[in-house]
Amino acid sequence: MNVLHVIVGRGPTGPAAAAMSDVKALRAAGHTAYLASRHGTGLMDACNAEDIPYISGLKLGRGAMRILHFPHDIRRLRAIVRELSIDVIHVHRSDDQLLAAAAIGKTLTTTLVRTWHRHPRAVARPLLTRLAAQADGCVCVSREHADTLNVSGAKKVEFIHVGVDTEIFRPPDEKIDDAVRIGHVGRWKQEKDGRDRGQRAALDVFAALKSEWPWKGLLIGRGEMAAALQKAAYDERKLSRERVELVHFEKHSAAEFAAMLGSLHLGLVFSVGSDGTSRAAAELLACGVPLVVADVPGLRELAEDSASALRQLPDDASGWAHAIEKLLADPQRLAAMRGAARKRAESVHALAARGRALADFYSAL
Repeated sequence: MNVLHVIVGRGPTGPAAAAMSDVKALRAAGHTAYLASRHGTGLMDACNAEDIPYISGLKLGRGAMRILHFPHDIRRLRAIVRELSIDVIHVHRSDDQLLAAAAIGKTLTTTLVRTWHRHPRAVARPLLTRLAAQADGCVCVSREHADTLNVSGAKKVEFIHVGVDTEIFRPPDEKIDDAVRIGHVGRWKQEKDGRDRGQRAALDVFAALKSEWPWKGLLIGRGEMAAALQKAAYDERKLSRERVELVHFEKHSAAEFAAMLGSLHLGLVFSVGSDGTSRAAAELLACGVPLVVADVPGLRELAEDSASALRQLPDDASGWAHAIEKLLADPQRLAAMRGAARKRAESVHALAARGRALADFYSAL
């Protein structure tokens, strides 16, 4: 099977990172897959660095520039499909879907698949109905999103678990056990609506945890919010610097990042990323780190197996603290959850598992 992922993106983040992961997943499952986008971007550099087959020549863009480049991109995409005998075009954004549909037209037999990273309800009803029906199949990052698309006229919909490279992200040979290391992983970035990516919620949980338990809290990340988080942790919540640490993690190799994640005993996940789920959560599971996640679409699916992850209501710091304290009081259960986390990642989230699931979905169309 020959699959082409088309994505507009300047760098390897959000849906673009998801597209990269899907190409790797399909290749791990024995299929031929490519990623197509613009020339000379950070996304192109990242694909080259990870040996992901990258096809340039599309102009894409946003807004008026997208419309201006539309005729060129249609011709270029048709040429790619014919040259590489593409069976499936897989897109991740509405603009890319409209481009792919125009390129396929009535002359090509290529199948069109769309991943929905945002909740479909965020799209106006008339446009949602059109987009849902236009694609031959829709892949979703949560079961709730799939339900919405099913009632919106989509032809075929399936939720498929996020993938992770379990060869790179794997448990360390041994963990430091003097104190339970509870970590939150994510960019220290403030969104347009003023929210962060769960860091302040993690600080609230650390503030609610009883000090008599042997635990250490870590915020792992980097970004422009470093000073604001320092203030929130130590000035506003009066947390101890010995108990709670902000770990500024610059760009290092995937193996070094995996080692950092693997040093944790428990991971906290409060919000989805711009791809609609949490790759960091899957990476933590692969490193043998059990999770406590917010019960929201895109995260609750990561905790379907309570042996490796627990769900808690959002905005309930005391509830999260109570759940964590129960684990601190039961070291044997926490140790068992570590093994279950790795087993869950290998069976459900491994790249080959996602690649097989994607290929089966394509074939069913």
